Amino acid sequence: MESSHRERRCPTCGLALDTDPTRRQECPHCGSSILVRNGELVTEEQATIADWLSRLQGFGVTRNDLEEHRKELSKRFGMQASVNDTVWRILDRLARDHASNNAALETIYRWMSTLVSSEGKDPTMYLVEAEKARRRYDSAPEAMQKQVFLGQDELRYIRRLRKEGDLDRAEELLVKAEPSPAVLDELRKVASTRARAAKRAGDWEAVVRHLESYAAYAAQWSAFCIKTVNQEPPAHSQSDTRLLEEARHQLASQSTQSP
Repeated sequence: MESSHRERRCPTCGLALDTDPTRRQECPHCGSSILVRNGELVTEEQATIADWLSRLQGFGVTRNDLEEHRKELSKRFGMQASVNDTVWRILDRLARDHASNNAALETIYRWMSTLVSSEGKDPTMYLVEAEKARRRYDSAPEAMQKQVFLGQDELRYIRRLRKEGDLDRAEELLVKAEPSPAVLDELRKVASTRARAAKRAGDWEAVVRHLESYAAYAAQWSAFCIKTVNQEPPAHSQSDTRLLEEARHQLASQSTQSP
């Protein structure tokens, strides 16, 4: 009787796998990333192509279109063009083809933002262009029209900025963003990082300022978060709450000791 078990092989080296991957993992033989798309094991590049084709199909972009664009770029570069370079070429063409369609332009510029963010580049320019397009057709309240939407790729970029210590740039992008719980959580972490640096410097006033500033901003947008996603903004962690209490105590002690 034939076994119903389907042998799974690494899409890069072709060797058999002992397990059946259901999410990203490394091949135990060649170390390449194995991803899953539509039940099939694919390479990282194949997954990227599948993901972009899924996004672009609404604009009529097919796999053949992507391959033709890649072939033309590769000929120009004198080497195999990357998937991202190919997608960028397609998005640039789409932006020109849909220059009078603001709803389409918003989507295209958001995808440009997603692409550059995935490469660790600043997406601000494309987020701003997406919001300009949205304002031309959307009747959202004026206060909300000044904000940009940050997706997962943009948030990953901001998270990297925070971890690298570029807190000013991270905060600059976050305060321009629609205040979703995910955005507020990143702001909370920026405030926490600043407060802990202030503690190390013995600047208790700055500790209070950073932590209270986040709490006030979260309170300002609490109703918005509840209305849009039925979720409260993230509160300070227990350790940050204790740090705020400690800072207030230190400031009170200094005040009583002053002549």
